[in-house]
Amino acid sequence: MGTPLYDITIYYNGNVIKDAPTDWDFRRTVNYIADFYHDRLNGYKPAKTGRICIHLGPTKNWDKPNYFGSICSYDNVIDENKYLTLSKSQKYKYILDILHLTVIEIADIYDWDKSVFNNAYKHIIESDFKFEKYYPEKKSKDRKHIGQIVLVKTEEKSKLYASIRTGDSSIKKVLLEKNNWYWFDSTYNFAKNCKWLDNSSFGLYKNGKNCYFSTNHNRTISDLTFNENDF
Repeated sequence: MGTPLYDITIYYNGNVIKDAPTDWDFRRTVNYIADFYHDRLNGYKPAKTGRICIHLGPTKNWDKPNYFGSICSYDNVIDENKYLTLSKSQKYKYILDILHLTVIEIADIYDWDKSVFNNAYKHIIESDFKFEKYYPEKKSKDRKHIGQIVLVKTEEKSKLYASIRTGDSSIKKVLLEKNNWYWFDSTYNFAKNCKWLDNSSFGLYKNGKNCYFSTNHNRTISDLTFNENDF
């Protein structure tokens, strides 16, 4: 299967756009799009590639991608002055286009499955850049309830929702909310591990901490807390 592709990162090598830590707008924009794109690859594993690093600047300096271990690095041009004139949604589209074209160029060189990347690009466009990830439905042991986790991300926040169906009725409540740490974010792992803890509690129990929606109490019960820098 090869090394999992655990990260796509976009770097900026110019001087026109302010980047972190001076200004976080560009950094949040590219991190959000790269994380969204990476997640929509649905676990696809390019051969011998664990990470893709894309360097953007006013000029293109590399003839081909280069590898350091399993890290694949390549560069492309960003029109910095054009970027600064765009609206937020236009910035998302511009960065996504550069990211996708760069990855497709790499895929051509190394014979990766381009359909996976094309599908990721298409999904993000069709979703209007709204990050919503739906996890598989799970039935309670008594078969009375169906629970599903929905992960919703913005540039700054990650939220896990518990969506519960009981007969013809349904309810959707926030399980947890924390700062978004993009591809490192712990909400991905939390979402995968949510389950019916009993016939009325849907969520997770981790390291002695609870975070679940109770159908008996019709509310979220949680002692999980997150500080500003908690992944």
